[in-house]
Amino acid sequence: MTRHLIRTSSIALAGFLSAATVSAPALAAPVDRTPPTKPFVLYASGLRWTGGCLPLTIGIQRSTDNVTPQSALTYEVYADGTRLGSLTDPGTSPAVWGTLHFTHPGPQTVTARAVDAAGNRSAPSNANVITPYPC
Repeated sequence: MTRHLIRTSSIALAGFLSAATVSAPALAAPVDRTPPTKPFVLYASGLRWTGGCLPLTIGIQRSTDNVTPQSALTYEVYADGTRLGSLTDPGTSPAVWGTLHFTHPGPQTVTARAVDAAGNRSAPSNANVITPYPC
C-alpha cells in the first residue's frame, strides 16, 4: 500500500509540473514599428579622386532609433530615387562615410534613408544635387 501511494504521488506531482509548464502564458516580444530618425547628408561629392567611374563619396550624420542601436543602423543611398547601395556604420568616425557609384552621368539629387533592424525606413534626408565626374 505504501508503494502504491508513493507511485501515485510521483505521477500526480509529474502531472502537476507538466500542467504548470504547459499552461504558463508565453510573453510575445514587442514589435518595432517606429522608423529611425531622418539622417542628414553632411557631405556628398562626385569628385574623381575617389577612383573609378561616376564615384559618389558621401558622409551621413548618424540617425537614432528607439530599439536598434545606432551602430547597427544601415543607410540606403539614392540618386534621383534610384538606390545606389547601402552603407553600414563601422563606428570609427562621427559620421557614416562611404563611396558608391552613380548609374549615369549628369546632375542627380542624392538622398539617404536610415534602416533599423526591423526594416523600418526613415524619412528621406536632405537633398544634395551632385554632378558626378564622367568616365
